Amino acid sequence: MKRTFKFRSATWLLEAVMVVVALCYLMPIWIVVVNSLKDTLGANRLGYSWPKSLHFNNYAQVFAKSNALQGLTNGVFIGVTVVILAGFLAAMAAYYIARKGSGFAKFTSLYFLTGIIVPTAIIPTYFTMLVLHLNNTYLGIISIFVAYTLPLSIFLYTGFIRTIPREIDEAAIIDGSRPIQMFFRIVFPLLAPVTVTVIVFNFIGVWNDVTTYLYFAGGDKWPLPMTVFKFYGKFSQRWDLLFADIMIAIIPCLIFFVAGQKYMVAGITAGSVKS
Repeated sequence: MKRTFKFRSATWLLEAVMVVVALCYLMPIWIVVVNSLKDTLGANRLGYSWPKSLHFNNYAQVFAKSNALQGLTNGVFIGVTVVILAGFLAAMAAYYIARKGSGFAKFTSLYFLTGIIVPTAIIPTYFTMLVLHLNNTYLGIISIFVAYTLPLSIFLYTGFIRTIPREIDEAAIIDGSRPIQMFFRIVFPLLAPVTVTVIVFNFIGVWNDVTTYLYFAGGDKWPLPMTVFKFYGKFSQRWDLLFADIMIAIIPCLIFFVAGQKYMVAGITAGSVKS
């Protein structure tokens, strides 16, 4: 009886702590939501009370003044392109690493893992892109993001592919499938859970990135989150429009996350079963 009471007390205490932690995470979101619906004076106070009157025209002003539609187009185009290229390249590289036991495969795996640990070198990358005339181009931005997202993508794919029995490959070879055909027709469809995980991680990472766009792209190629600079400067701040812009920028990431969260858990945990 005492053990049961202690267990229940510990459970209630843990739940109370988790509720407090959840409120700490939700409070900034609440502040953004309520201040995006206030007038300029009310939003400048950065309060957390519900507005007396709702100013939905803030969202209309965001689209009118910040060229949000162009930012949305840029973000979706760059994000989707990076997701497709990085997904296919990472899956093929991970398949080679997971199936080959050669020294070169092990070296390749370690080489890509260092990409997760080693910080980004902005200055060498900038001068490399400058020499190749790729600064302020979609090709240059996409190439940089593909290089940034490959290490983690390969890591996730490799762990997942190692859980797939080799007998599937052997059966495909007996049936006369070539390596490329075997990968795209048999192996790649089995990677759906981890593929969704990679898509969500990479798209959100590209969408929310700030430094890459500041160094390698002009304002005409910025995604929607970067348009917050239109309303926050050295001499003027429009917090009502800034918060409205943030709310609009959150929506695509929220859609990606909600749609793929169930598969994300399966994709992340599957690779930990067998290494």
